[in-house]
Amino acid sequence: MQNPFQRRMRKSGGGTSTEPSLSDKPTGAKADARARLRNPLHLLSVRLFLIVFVSIVACVAVVGTLSFQISKGVIEKKVTAASNETIDQIRGKLDLILGNYENFSIQFITDKSLQDNIRELGSSASDEYAIFENQRALSTKLSAMAMSNAEVMNVNYIPLQEKYGTNVLGTGNLKYETVKDAPWLKQAVELGGKSIWIPIQEKGFQGNDQRSFGLARTIRDTSGSYAYALLIELKASLLEQQLQNVKIGEGSRIRILDGDNTILIDNIESGLAGEKSVIDFAGSGASADSGSFITESNVGQVLAVYQTLETVGWKVLGMIPTSELVRDAKEIERMTWLIAAAAALIAILVGVYVVASVGRPLQKLRNLMGEAKDGNLAVRSDIRSQNEIGQLSESFNDMMGQITALVGQTRDNAQHVLHTASEVGEASRRTAGAAREIAVATEEIAGGATSLAMEAERGSDLAGGMDQNMRQVKAMSDEMRLSAEQVDQASRQGTEHMAAMIQKTGETEQMVRDMTEKVGRLQESTSSIRKILEMLGGVAKQTNILSLNASIEAARAGEAGKGFMVVAGEIRQLAEQSRQSIGMVESITTTIQTEIEETVEALGKAQPVFQEQIGSVKEANGIFHEVQARMNSLASTLENVAESIRLLDESQQQIGSAMGSVSAVAEQSSATSQEVASLSSEQLGVSDSLVGLAAQLEQVSQSLQRSLDRFKA
Repeated sequence: MQNPFQRRMRKSGGGTSTEPSLSDKPTGAKADARARLRNPLHLLSVRLFLIVFVSIVACVAVVGTLSFQISKGVIEKKVTAASNETIDQIRGKLDLILGNYENFSIQFITDKSLQDNIRELGSSASDEYAIFENQRALSTKLSAMAMSNAEVMNVNYIPLQEKYGTNVLGTGNLKYETVKDAPWLKQAVELGGKSIWIPIQEKGFQGNDQRSFGLARTIRDTSGSYAYALLIELKASLLEQQLQNVKIGEGSRIRILDGDNTILIDNIESGLAGEKSVIDFAGSGASADSGSFITESNVGQVLAVYQTLETVGWKVLGMIPTSELVRDAKEIERMTWLIAAAAALIAILVGVYVVASVGRPLQKLRNLMGEAKDGNLAVRSDIRSQNEIGQLSESFNDMMGQITALVGQTRDNAQHVLHTASEVGEASRRTAGAAREIAVATEEIAGGATSLAMEAERGSDLAGGMDQNMRQVKAMSDEMRLSAEQVDQASRQGTEHMAAMIQKTGETEQMVRDMTEKVGRLQESTSSIRKILEMLGGVAKQTNILSLNASIEAARAGEAGKGFMVVAGEIRQLAEQSRQSIGMVESITTTIQTEIEETVEALGKAQPVFQEQIGSVKEANGIFHEVQARMNSLASTLENVAESIRLLDESQQQIGSAMGSVSAVAEQSSATSQEVASLSSEQLGVSDSLVGLAAQLEQVSQSLQRSLDRFKA
């Protein structure tokens, strides 16, 4: 708790002040007025008073606060133990009640008649009447079991498979569409037969505006698959009754929270149901199942005591305002402040004495020091006592005497320093001017050397480029000479091939003439063959006619001529085959004769072409001879060019070497000039710095002289 005396001291001492500098300090009467108006917190006497005052009050306050805190801790421990016991009793009762209803739900699993109805529903899917009867029997049985317990509002079977339909069996008017996608239904299926407690529903499961909570679990059929989900709807008053008339202290309240830290029941404000609790169990550092801690809530700072239900995982939370816990310890706090007030009064009396015996002499000495600071070195203290203040007064008088002598000596030294600074400044300015002229000349030399180095390097680059170009020209000349040799060799080979071609062309022309003559004789032979074939055709016709006449005569002869008739038939058949063969040979002969005529015509046309080709080949042979002669002349010229290029290359190498030497000398000269310029610049900088320092020394000497003139001995 904040001490009100400390609060007043902070208000009165919140400002700060700074001592004015020597140049800003007023003199005479103004200095005295400023001294009287200064902040009293800067006075030693006031500070001593505050130290005594704060020490006494702080000791009393600390003792009282410790007593209050110890009492508060003892009360909190006792209240926490009692509250834990009460919350544990509530938890036990709720675990017992919820456990009984879990046992009650097992009856719906173990009841034989219910199992028989479920089995028949699963096996009579095609018999609508049987389905209706079994569903009615199940609903009647569930209604009877629900009515056996006054706290049970409804009991329902929710189908989980298509073969059981979509009718919700049991009491009330629960619709399948409203619960088929409910999260608790999916969780019940995932748990595989284990019970799941559903938090309080503000409008109930069937929308009848009656607050309720529920227990759900799955029921299997004889095949082991899930058939229905059992939902037992219980009145919310079942839980509310357990919290009524239960108090763990003045202003306390008890809540039931679900696993998501949502308020299910509050025994003070029922309208808080469904809201998130602001109590942070995870951040408190307490155990997850049970514990206690002090935290902030929507009703202020509270002591939170909680236990976790074993059956469902919900928490029973009790909250007691911490202000109620320390109500009995407030008396200790009140007495503490009364004693602190008495101690403050004693401290004020002590402070008045300290101010009178210490503060006033010190204030007088401070005023004298202010006058001395303003330049009056003749001031002396007249305080005479045997304590530390009197000794301080004597020391002040001795100090002022020594300061007076020191100021006179310093004034003489300042005059000497001022004269010396003027001489040094003049010498430094002359040195700086000479260094500046040297730096300018050196920079010009360095610039000329740099330009020479650049031009030499450029000439070296040009020489290198000319050398590279000469090498390229030489390489191209070598390639041209090689190409000329290859062309000369190719022309010699072309001449030889042309001679061979002329010879072959003459031979080909002679062969064409011979072929023309042979084809002419073949044409005459073909004409003879056609005449023979015409004669054979006539013989075949006569033979056919004779065989026909023989057949006629054999037919007249009757039985005696049958053998002759067979022979006549074979002869006629052979005559017909001969006629066909002769016709085929005649056709082939005609084709051969036609092709021979075409061949003769083509050979007649080819012979002039061969004669023209012979003329062209002879002309090309003459061209090859001329090319060969010109290539020989070009090769000789290229040899002369190669010799000239070699001589030019040697000259170029000598020029490049000379330009490299010039460039190296120019670069060395440029580097030396730059180094000299750098040294000159450094010397110029030193000279300028020396001039600046001399000017500063002169200014400091003049300032010191003006400061010493303010003091009056």
